[in-house]
Amino acid sequence: MKIKPLFDRILLTMLDDKPENTTGIILPSSSQEKPNLAKVVACGEGGKIDGDNQQIVVKIGDKILFNKYATSEFKLDGTTYLIIKQADILAVLED
Repeated sequence: MKIKPLFDRILLTMLDDKPENTTGIILPSSSQEKPNLAKVVACGEGGKIDGDNQQIVVKIGDKILFNKYATSEFKLDGTTYLIIKQADILAVLED
């Protein structure tokens, strides 16, 4: 099944974070804080939202930093996805 976000919504998958802390101790997933780094999987087309034209500035494959409490999480075919509004993207990470 293919997912197509609407308007200014962005579809994300979480980036794998290192499972150990700075001392090298591996932490169980239940005690880890959820990272707020993700990869863009799909983008809406933008358009007129609240009377303003919204242009999508991220593209598929971008790694982003996002507002931790602004996501909607769901699973599809065993994969966990997040959907957020473009306004909740804080930065695009560059290599």
